[in-house]
Amino acid sequence: MAKELLTNRHPLQLKKRKNTFTPLSLKRSYKGSAHLDYGRVEYLIITDGEIKEARKKKDIVLEPFSDDSLQPASYDMRLGKTAIISKTITIEELQKQVESGDVKEINVESKGTIIIPPGAFTLFTTLEKIKLTTKYAGHIGMKSYYTRKGLVLLSGIQIDPGFEGHLVLGACNLSPRSLELSYADPICTIELHRLSKEATKAYYSDAMKQQKDGKIPRADRDYLRTIETMSISDLTTALTTLSRNVDALRKNIWYLWIPMILVFISIILTKLL
Repeated sequence: MAKELLTNRHPLQLKKRKNTFTPLSLKRSYKGSAHLDYGRVEYLIITDGEIKEARKKKDIVLEPFSDDSLQPASYDMRLGKTAIISKTITIEELQKQVESGDVKEINVESKGTIIIPPGAFTLFTTLEKIKLTTKYAGHIGMKSYYTRKGLVLLSGIQIDPGFEGHLVLGACNLSPRSLELSYADPICTIELHRLSKEATKAYYSDAMKQQKDGKIPRADRDYLRTIETMSISDLTTALTTLSRNVDALRKNIWYLWIPMILVFISIILTKLL
C-alpha cells in the first residue's frame, strides 16, 4: 500500500532493485551513441561511425587522420613534432638563478623519441590538428598505458566548441624511472561530445594562433624558462653526490692525519731515547 501511494504521488516512476528504488527516467540506451538522460541533463558521446560522419560534414576535423587511432567511442591522439622538458638546474646554476635564454624546443620528429626524467614536467604537442564546430566539445585523457607507468596529465581536460589547432598538453613523470615517448605513438585519447544545444560563441584565445601552427605558446615556454628548482631526479643525484663527497672527504682527512700522527710519535720516541 505504501509503495502504491509513493508511486502515485511521486512524479517519477520507481522500480525496486535489491532493496533500493531507482528512477526509471535514469536510463542508458545505445542507439549509435551513448546517451544518459537524467531529468534535463543530456550527456552524449559520439561513436566511431558518428565521428566519421561528423568529419565528412566538416563538423570535426582531425588531420592527419588514422583509422588505427579511431576507437569505438574515442580517438587516440599521437605525440607530435614539438616538446619541451622542464629545465633541470644544477646547484651552481640554482645559486646564480639563471633566467636568461629561451627554452629549447625538442624536434621529436627528427629525434625520434623524448625521455622524461623522474619528477620532470613536459609540454608536448599532438600530431593531429583538431577543429570543432560549435556543435561539439571534447574531453582529454592520458592513455592508461602511460598512466600506469606514472605519467600524469596536468592540462585542462576539455576541448571547447570552436577550438582549432594542435593540442598542447602538460604532463609530469611521477615514477622513479625515466619514461621514453616515441614520435607518432598514441599518447592521449579524446572523447567527442555532441552538444544538446549549439554554443552561442566559438572558443578563441591568443595562444590558439600558435597552436594552429603546431607551436607551443610563448607564455608556456617563458614559464618553463623561469623555473628555478631541481627535479626530483636532480635532487636525488645531488644528494647522492654530496654523500659520496662527504665520504671521500672523511677518508682524505684520515689519510692526512696518519702522517701527522707518525711524526708526533717519532718526535716523542726521539725525546725518550
